[in-house]
Order: sequence, then C-alpha cells, then structure tokens
Amino acid sequence: MFVEIHSLTGVDLASAILNGLNVSGINCDFLYGQGYDGAANMSGQFKGVKSIIQAKYPKALYVHCVAHSLNLAVSSACDLQPIRNCLGVIEKLYCFFNTPKRKNALFEAISNSDLIPSIKSLKRLCATRWIQRYDAVNDFVQLFPYVVVSLETMSSWKDVTAVEANMLRNAMDSEFLISVQIIKVLFSYGLPLCKQLQSKDIDLKEMVGLAEDNVNALKQLRTNIEPEFKKIFDEAQKMAEVLDFQIVVKRINKRQINRANPSLSSEEPEDYFRVTICIPYIESFINQLELRFLEHHNIFKGFYCLFDNNEDSNEADFESLVSFYLTHNDLSTTLGELKMWKLKLARLNIKPSNGIDALKLCSPVIFPNIHMLLKILCTLPVSTATPERMFSNLKRVKSYLRNTMKEDRLNGLTMLSVYRNINLTPEEVIDELGQKPRKIDIVL
Repeated sequence: MFVEIHSLTGVDLASAILNGLNVSGINCDFLYGQGYDGAANMSGQFKGVKSIIQAKYPKALYVHCVAHSLNLAVSSACDLQPIRNCLGVIEKLYCFFNTPKRKNALFEAISNSDLIPSIKSLKRLCATRWIQRYDAVNDFVQLFPYVVVSLETMSSWKDVTAVEANMLRNAMDSEFLISVQIIKVLFSYGLPLCKQLQSKDIDLKEMVGLAEDNVNALKQLRTNIEPEFKKIFDEAQKMAEVLDFQIVVKRINKRQINRANPSLSSEEPEDYFRVTICIPYIESFINQLELRFLEHHNIFKGFYCLFDNNEDSNEADFESLVSFYLTHNDLSTTLGELKMWKLKLARLNIKPSNGIDALKLCSPVIFPNIHMLLKILCTLPVSTATPERMFSNLKRVKSYLRNTMKEDRLNGLTMLSVYRNINLTPEEVIDELGQKPRKIDIVL
C-alpha cells in the first residue's frame, strides 16, 4: 500500500510505517525484520527509523539493502583518480554525441566501416546504479574506433564542435585507455552479483555466499595480477593503435603530489600502470565489498549452524540467536533439536543452499524451534529492489492528466497492476460498484 508522507524525519516515517501495518491488520508483535537503504533518517543509530522501531519491537532486526550496499562499494572504489577521470570522459563523450548532427557523424562512421557493430550509439552512465555502468563502458569500447573517426572528422568543422572534439580526442591518453579496460573487467565481476542481489527469492544465506564468491574471485584476480593485467594491457594497446600512438608513461618528476610516482625496477608502461592503477583499484574494490557486507555476514553468523552439519561448528553464535528470537524456549531443548537437525542433514547428505530449501526439509512437528528460526531467516529483508522497482513504475499507473488522484484510487490501480494475472469479469466489477452509494442507480 502507498501512504502519504508529510515529513521525512525518522520519527514521522517510523510512525507512518507502524500505522500502515496496523491499518492493514498486521500484528507488529511478530515483526522480525526491517530493511531500508543507508540514509541517515532510515538507518540512523539514534533518530533513524530502524532505531525507533527496534525500541518498540526489539526483534525487528535491521538489514541494510544489499543492492544499495553493493552500489556504495562500487561508488567508493571508483574514487581512485584515474578511474574517476575515465568515467568522467566517457560521460562527456555521451553528452557530446547526444545531438542529431554529431550522432549522425557517428552513424556515418559506422556505416562506412567494413564491420557493422550491433550497437549504434553510446549509452549514458547510470547516475544511481554504479555497477550498471558496465553496459555504457562496454558499448564505448565496442564503438571506440568509430568514436575516434567521428572526433577526427568533427575536428575539421568550422564551429565550436571542432574545439570540443579535439579536446575529447586528446583526453583519450594512455592512462584513459588502461583505466577503461580495467573498469570493464572489474565491473564484469560485479554485474552478475548485482543482478542476483535484485532477485525476488534471495535470502540472507544465499546473499552472503554470493558476496563471498565475488570477493574470492577478485582476490584470485589480485593474486594472478601479472598475467591478468597482461591481457588488459594488450587490449588497451589495441585501442592505442586506433589513436596511432603507443602506451607510454608520462614524464615523472622527482616530486609528485597529484599522481602516483612509485619507484620501480622496470620502466615499462605495463609495470607502471599495473602498480599505480590496477592493483590499487582491485584492492579498493575488495576492501569496500568486505566492509559493506561485513554487517550482513555478522547477522548470518547465528544462522550458520542451521546449514552446517559439522559437529564442531561454533554454537555460541547460535545460542545468542536463540536467546534473541526464542526468549520463551528452553535453550537445551533447542540445542537438542539442532543436533538432531544436523544428523538429518548428514544422513541425507544435503547442505541446503538457502533458507527455503532448508525449510522444506524441516518438519515443524519434529523441529519446531529450528523451523521457527528458518522461517525468520526466510523473511528477513535482504534487498529493497522489488518495492523500489514498483515505485519506479508508478508513473505507468498514475495518469499525468489526473493530478488529483487520491490514495484509494492509487492503491487500487497499483493492486490491479501488481496482480494483473488475475482475470476480473464485468459482473464482479458491477457488483463491487453496486455496493457503493451512487447518485444514479445501476440498472442490470
């Protein structure tokens, strides 16, 4: 349901959420989780929505949306100066070609070539979802030869376009080419994770596993950095051949304050850019992922025993989990259920991949406490992508010509849009309208 909000403070938002749940007939005593983004009014420690709700309902555990966490990790990792400058140049190129005359010059360069690419125009860098910038970077790499030809053609024009085209052409130097290939590789690691974190049926266990796999893949890339960067450098060198120059290191003075100046045994450009751009960017990417997803891993620590059939697994975190959620249950009884549950998993030789699979194997009669904990795990909010996706599509529901649409009509149209697979008959609509007082009677 949609609730009209008149204030964005944590207190007012929390009150609106709780009142909306009560109006919907939901008992907040069974509130076990809450998920928002990382804004201060939502996740603040003292006056945030999550703190105010937890003060009334202590079991309502707050989970920071993992899709937002990944976005913040990528955004912070891209703060490295060469990476930031590279993305800025790509954005400038999109804005430059986003006119009919200049776009036509790019299209002519594509048409006159022997190889026709599948894409015909540059994409804009997504302003909010950083990992989605992979599509824009990848398209730019594919269209790079045609972009260069277009810029060289426009440099001879007799207007201000020539100046801008020449400036953008000169901005694509060795550092830019290396950076764009590094971004393409690193974003390709994060893009599958981003798509999986936005799925509807993902739970906390699966999310933690996916994040750990992504971090391990990046660590493996960091371990094998020399052969991996050799491939990146070769691709950048192919782009440099289009610009008719060789990748070189800029002149290095004794004292540098605005860029890296490492002391290397070799003066090869490959070694320099590997040390100054690639390695710092990969390490920053790994550190940001570990930092952003550490909180989610700590939340899952107590549930880990429910999936590990190893008898030596740490049960201290599980005891804390039981004391937090199952306050009225005997701890020894729950620990006995845990041992029987582990024996069942060992006998079946099954290690559930997520909470739903484990819940299907757990009988509420034999393992009532374990079953309760698994249900809590399955209901903990991992991502807010689904409701935000619905809110983004709100313009499809609300007509621009009906500016005075009220909450009841908006909620009704939204429900029709969400449950569009349910077929309604004209008789059902007439019966519903017939129950409301009208100035003109409906004659059947």
